[in-house]
Amino acid sequence: MKDFKEERLNMASKVSHSSLIKCAIPFKLGIEPMKRLLIADFQNDSAYVSIEPQLFDDEINGKGLRILVYRTDKMVDVYHQKGVKVDMETFSIGDGIGIIKEATIEPNIFEIDKDGINLHVAFTDKNGDVVEMKIKESGTSKKRMKFLAPVGNDIKHPKQLFLAFMEDFDFVLRKGTVFYARVGDRDLKPSFFPLSRNGEKVFFARYSNSPVVGTINPAVKSPLMFQPKKSGLVEVEGMSLQLQNGKVNSMSRNYKGKNISIEFSKGMANPYELQDGIKYTGRWIYKIDNQIITGGNSVLLKTGNKVDVRINVTQKWIPQNLPLSFQLFTLFVNSFRNWPTTYYWKGKVDLLNETVLDGQWFRR
Repeated sequence: MKDFKEERLNMASKVSHSSLIKCAIPFKLGIEPMKRLLIADFQNDSAYVSIEPQLFDDEINGKGLRILVYRTDKMVDVYHQKGVKVDMETFSIGDGIGIIKEATIEPNIFEIDKDGINLHVAFTDKNGDVVEMKIKESGTSKKRMKFLAPVGNDIKHPKQLFLAFMEDFDFVLRKGTVFYARVGDRDLKPSFFPLSRNGEKVFFARYSNSPVVGTINPAVKSPLMFQPKKSGLVEVEGMSLQLQNGKVNSMSRNYKGKNISIEFSKGMANPYELQDGIKYTGRWIYKIDNQIITGGNSVLLKTGNKVDVRINVTQKWIPQNLPLSFQLFTLFVNSFRNWPTTYYWKGKVDLLNETVLDGQWFRR
C-alpha cells in the first residue's frame, strides 16, 4: 500500500514539474492545399450520383488530378493520377471509400478563367468502363461567391472536421455550355439547380477556383506540446500560437497566403495547470481568411495525469455576401448552415506520456 502511495506521489510530482516547462493543447489545425475543384450531379443513374474532379499542385498532395465518384450506395470511389497522394489516416467521405485506384486520366484538362470552366477528363473505372466528362462554358458571372461546401454533412465516420471554404465559387450556366458525360455506353444526364444565377438557369454543377480547405484535429495521436511563456508568439508543428498571460489566445496555420485560425475567447489554459475534478469550459471560433465559419466550446476535466477533453461544435455557418436567392436557399435547406454543429470530438490527454488516447470525431 505504501509503495502504491509513493508511486502516485511520484507520478503527481512528475506532472507538477512538467507543468513548469510544458504546455499541452488538445487542438490541432490542418490545411489541405487544393488548386481547384468541380462537382457535378446527375439524374437517376443506376450507379453514379456525382463526379468530382480535384486538381492539386503542392508538396502535400502532389501534382495532378484526383477524381471522386459518388455512388448510389453512398460509397465513394477514388481515381488519381500517378504522383497524387491520398492520406488514408485523414481521408474520409460519404459512407466510406469503395476503392482507391491509380488511373490514367487522359484528356486531363481542368481550367477556370473569366469565361468559366473548361474541363475534359476521361478514365477507366473499376468495371472497365470509360468514364468521360466534358464541361465548357462560353461565359459566366463576373462576380463569384464564397461558400462553405457541405462536404462534412455526408461523412458518416469522420476522421477530422473538414471545412472546405469555396472562394471564387460559382455554378455552371446552362446557356451556351457544352456539357457531356458518359459511362461506358450510357449517358449521364446532368441535374439542374432550382435557383437561377444572375437571372440565368444553371446546372447542379459547381466549382471553385480557390478552395481553402482547413481541418480541426486530423488524426490526433498527441497533444500540441510546447514550452509555455507569459506572452508572445510560439511556432510549433507548423502552427503559430499567440500567448497572453500564459494562455493560448489563438492558433493559426498559413499556406501560400491562405490562413486558417482558431481563437479562444478566454484563452486556452495549460492542462498541466488545471485542478483535479474541476471542469474547465471555454469558447472558440474558427476562421478561414478572417471570416468566421463555425465555433463551439471545449470542456476539460483533469483527473491525476489524465485530462478528459470534449470539443463541441455549436455554431452554425452564417454566409456573407451571397445573392438573396442563395441566402434564402441556405435558410430553407438548413443543413447547408447547420451541418458543422452535428460534430463533436472526444479524447483523453495523457500528460505523463504526452499522448492522446481514444481521440475521435463523432456525429450527433
